[in-house]
Amino acid sequence: MPSVWTRRVVMDTVYETLIRYEPPERGAGTGLGSYQPGLARSWQVSPDGRVIKVELQPKVRFHDGKPLTSVDIQYSLERAHLEKRATHLRSQLVDLESVELISTRAVRIRLYRRNGYILRALAQVPIMPFHVHGKTRLEPHRGPVIGTGPYKLAKWKGELIHLTRFDNYWGKKVAIKDVEFVYEPDAAQALNSAKRGSLDIIPALIPAHHPEQANAPGIRSVFRALRLRPASFSYLVINASKAPFDDVRVRKAISMMIDRPSLSKEVHDGLVRPVAGPVWPGGPGDGASPAPVPYDPGSAGDLLDRAGWRDGDRDGKRERAGKRMRISLLALKNKDPERTLIRTGLRRMGIAVDLRRGPREVLLNRLRKHSFDLAIMGWKGYVDQDLWPLLHTHGKLNFGKFSDPNIDKLLDGLRSVWDPSSRAPLMRKLSKAISQTHPFAALRADDPHGLIHRRVEGAIVWDGWIPLRRLSFVSQDEQ
Repeated sequence: MPSVWTRRVVMDTVYETLIRYEPPERGAGTGLGSYQPGLARSWQVSPDGRVIKVELQPKVRFHDGKPLTSVDIQYSLERAHLEKRATHLRSQLVDLESVELISTRAVRIRLYRRNGYILRALAQVPIMPFHVHGKTRLEPHRGPVIGTGPYKLAKWKGELIHLTRFDNYWGKKVAIKDVEFVYEPDAAQALNSAKRGSLDIIPALIPAHHPEQANAPGIRSVFRALRLRPASFSYLVINASKAPFDDVRVRKAISMMIDRPSLSKEVHDGLVRPVAGPVWPGGPGDGASPAPVPYDPGSAGDLLDRAGWRDGDRDGKRERAGKRMRISLLALKNKDPERTLIRTGLRRMGIAVDLRRGPREVLLNRLRKHSFDLAIMGWKGYVDQDLWPLLHTHGKLNFGKFSDPNIDKLLDGLRSVWDPSSRAPLMRKLSKAISQTHPFAALRADDPHGLIHRRVEGAIVWDGWIPLRRLSFVSQDEQ
């Protein structure tokens, strides 16, 4: 599966997509995104929503000089649809039936069913050259890095990746000629390199350097704060198909037992933030997500009492009909202070917690078989991603078998909408429904604090990263 950093390096720099998911024209990384032409000059959706006709931009060429054609589009979409490693794309293309060639510059995309999120997926799929990867059956991640983007790969050796401007780019030329990505495992060395002027962007500081080093005079006078807020969060999967979690009061109580402020401050040194669910800046739910569930053991205890799980004899053990409240918590074998904090909170409420540790694949098998009570999971995606797999009764990522007719209806409705702005009312309703039914217990979202040099202009945070093609340097006269 392509890593987050691989996508950050090559997407929208070396590789481009048919459609672009863009911020508002006058926005600074806030507000609803919209679909804009990318390699697709235009697209038309049929009245039944099952056919999309795409016309390509003229005169687009790959970095090796070969022209972009509809064959490259067909190959790239079908590869993404079938590629097992690219699960972030494959799940979003589940309704893709076929990609048909109309002409050298037009394709017809057929869907099994209407799904407006296909346009968002088309804004994520990198278009790759068939003449390089298709004919030789060469795996894209092992073959030459050749795209249509404003940058081409100049060097990729060890810890250094060097991109240089593609002078024959079909669109607007980028202002910065060369961009280098440097892997520096030593955080202190990275800060020293930044002070010397060797680095312009540090995406994330380590806890030991935040916030003291970020506010040091030698840094603050030269760098601005950078907060990426990527679309990722961790949560407790709750098996809602059996007792005790088939009762919404118990699910809510579990969520209220999690001390999220302590989790953020003590476990993650303030580099995470509490969230209520997977709603991100720039998406239709931006500003509509309810506040995170408060840490409130007293109210949690009242909910458990009302659900019949009481500590009647005050021996510190909650029981119902003479049976002890005992749950299993799936976890990896590694030490995890976050897990310890959650487990401690549950035990203080009189709940016996059996920790089931194992390797990732074993735990995934238990999740797929629904053989668990609670499990700590992580979710990574992109802004305005289809949440159907995560929350729908029949979603493949709905390991807790949560089912709610209203949420199913809202998820189906979201899929029937094509424009992100039109999803906003439904997303507000979905956020409210999630806060009422508690299908999971959201824990926290990553909130890395980084630095960006003041000489860099045009930097906005969008969809968890910085669109590098927008960047330029402040002129000497302005510095």
